[in-house]
Amino acid sequence: MSDFRDATQQAVAAIAPSWPLDQMIAVNPWWPQRFTPIEQVFAEQAVLSGHCPLMSSAYYLSHWQSPISEAHLAEAISTSGSALTVSDCLRALRSHSSDLPRWKPLAELCDRTREAQEGLSWQQEIQQQVSQFLALYHQYPQRFDAQGQGGEHLYRCWLDVVSQDKGIKTLTGVDLLADFAALPTQIDALIAEAADFWQPTLHDQDGSLAYCHALMHGLSGWASWQAWLDWQQQLSDSEQQDHGMGLFAILLAWDTVLARWLAKHRDAAWASIRQSMHHQAVNVRHWYHQAQQQLAPLWIWQQALEISQQRPWAHALSSQASVDTLDTSPTLQAVFCIDVRSEPMRRALEAQSERIQTLGFAGFFGLPIAYQPTDSHIHRPQLPGLLAPAVTASQTHATPERWLRMTKLGWQRSLDAPAANLGMVEAGGMLKLVSLLKRALRISGTENPLNRLSHTDSDWALTRDNTPLTAAEKAELGAGILRAMGIADQLADAVLLVGHGSETCNNPHAAGLDCGACGGQTGEVNVRVLAQLLNDADVRDAMAQQGVTIPASTRFYAAMHNTTTDALDVFHAPEHAQWQTWLVNASEQARATRASQFDQAPTQPSKLKRFFGTRAKDWAQMRPEWGLCDNAALIVGPRTLSRQINLQGRSFLHDYDMHKDRDFSQLETILTAPMVVTNWINLQYFASVTAPEKFGSGNKLLHNIVGGHIGVFEGNGGDLRIGLSHQSVHDGRRYRHQPVRLSVFIAAPREAIDSILARHDDIAALANHGWLYLMQIDAQGAVWQRDRSGQWYHLNVAK
Repeated sequence: MSDFRDATQQAVAAIAPSWPLDQMIAVNPWWPQRFTPIEQVFAEQAVLSGHCPLMSSAYYLSHWQSPISEAHLAEAISTSGSALTVSDCLRALRSHSSDLPRWKPLAELCDRTREAQEGLSWQQEIQQQVSQFLALYHQYPQRFDAQGQGGEHLYRCWLDVVSQDKGIKTLTGVDLLADFAALPTQIDALIAEAADFWQPTLHDQDGSLAYCHALMHGLSGWASWQAWLDWQQQLSDSEQQDHGMGLFAILLAWDTVLARWLAKHRDAAWASIRQSMHHQAVNVRHWYHQAQQQLAPLWIWQQALEISQQRPWAHALSSQASVDTLDTSPTLQAVFCIDVRSEPMRRALEAQSERIQTLGFAGFFGLPIAYQPTDSHIHRPQLPGLLAPAVTASQTHATPERWLRMTKLGWQRSLDAPAANLGMVEAGGMLKLVSLLKRALRISGTENPLNRLSHTDSDWALTRDNTPLTAAEKAELGAGILRAMGIADQLADAVLLVGHGSETCNNPHAAGLDCGACGGQTGEVNVRVLAQLLNDADVRDAMAQQGVTIPASTRFYAAMHNTTTDALDVFHAPEHAQWQTWLVNASEQARATRASQFDQAPTQPSKLKRFFGTRAKDWAQMRPEWGLCDNAALIVGPRTLSRQINLQGRSFLHDYDMHKDRDFSQLETILTAPMVVTNWINLQYFASVTAPEKFGSGNKLLHNIVGGHIGVFEGNGGDLRIGLSHQSVHDGRRYRHQPVRLSVFIAAPREAIDSILARHDDIAALANHGWLYLMQIDAQGAVWQRDRSGQWYHLNVAK
């Protein structure tokens, strides 16, 4: 029994969280499995779920010769330790079979032995019943008295509902009500009872673990939502982290009831099914090994594809390693998010003048805040999902009256929702008609109603535990941020703090195009708060006492980069500053660069501006922008490394100067936070391309919002869909995202990198088990790569 109980806990813990639509951020769907080699995880997933997260052999063959060369393939073979030749790999790929051994869950085995296929199959019935219950439970928690309750409560409520669900018999022809009513009402008792029932069939620990993992894979979308609930409990240090176990108990209960009914009413069928289950359990370890062997040629080609991307960048970065530092007295400094969409804009802005310095920094600008509109219960995180907010930011002016604010946040949200119900439309009358006409004529787009409250010129208050931060506390926060940016000792007269956000219409996944570092929100609140903090005279005086002196002539400006239109808007900008013209010209250049991504884009600047503006306000536009498509690298180093390189919007850029980081504490922060965030982004895009049926959200045209913000169904039911839609990564002819693992280039001593990895198992696991690549650029421009054993080897990056 202990083996089975351990297996249940491991299966639940293996599910990565999925954030709600209004806070959507990219997530590495294999994050909880980072301590296992990626090849093993993918093989086991292929066996247990039927979805292999690698591209087809045809995809790799289509990249042979361009961009994958014979040299790239030979290097991949050598690195993998394979005895194959290039010719062998070509033959293996052309004859590769996609048929892998696969674990079949109980419901599927039952469907195969049913005498008559009338109504829903058992797989469909279980998925539909559980999924619809979960949607109802989470959308109307008051109906179940579920607010703040955990997995135990979820299981009991489901048991109460399913024990009275006469529709099951109508849909399947089988009456299971008495069997459900006989189940234990406590999860521990259910697991103990199920263990006694299943243990002889599942044979051993491997069989039990495979069975439990397969159960969670059967409803992995909802499992990810339950994992998010547990993640939030963990961030708040709550002991109640059993939401995932509640879903597991529901799925286990369904299997146990179905198996008992078969044993009681279908002896012959149950004997056959039980034998099949036992056969799977006995052989599952062998199947894993077999799957790894079959996937080995694909892995060589996958690595060759990644090498084909890495080597040109390594060569270019190596050639720039000895370039002198930039002018330390710029007229304008602009700090952007490290987001890949910032790279083309930074390049365009720098092209306007040598007196411009741009920097890359985490898009929440180091502020551990949540935004709470004045006199509101809403508390929205504005920082990476890995972290919990420690400070609350609110406007000091009075917000609209409560009824008006509720109109904006409730009534209008209901009207603007893509799936607005007919009752709200009818009740809206002429108000809704005006809204529809404005959208049809593309006069206006949609916006998160809460963001409208943040468009304010009032002062911002920062509190911790309802206590205002002192000037000294603000100074400590501000000084730390400027030091981390690397500009504490060289500030220009004008410093732009550039957050970013997307502008789209009728898009349930709009938050996924905003700033992931700000918790799936725009960076507006963060840059407004930080600009005010750094311009505050009292805070500046306190910062001087902490060793950071801001010149009296320096002024910080909050700004926003609209990633859909490439507009740069500065709040409270001086009217006649020369750099205003630079910003306008940079926007035009960035739009011209990005135009090649879109069919029928005009060439004239004025028409191009209108072209992107129209996409932002078009409520039928399924591809308003390409987001972080084609992300492939993270460069951690001074801007001189990359300023002369056109990275084509494929690289995250985090500025870092090791000479200003004597104890490498800043490097440690970068590797343990921004690098993890970029890994999450990279592998979500990877998974949405390689295994879209499991980790993608399907066709945007068929999306229906669940629970107002929880997620989407594709159609009117089935599992909750997570990840990116097909239209987010594919333009109708080809994939716009090339699925390659993240290559991290770091301009810092290898010893410092190794020391940080030795202290942080999480990031060491990413490098040691193949979830990303680590490369180091030394002072002489040599590029070194870290292998999985922790050894560094020199790369020959000559063209």
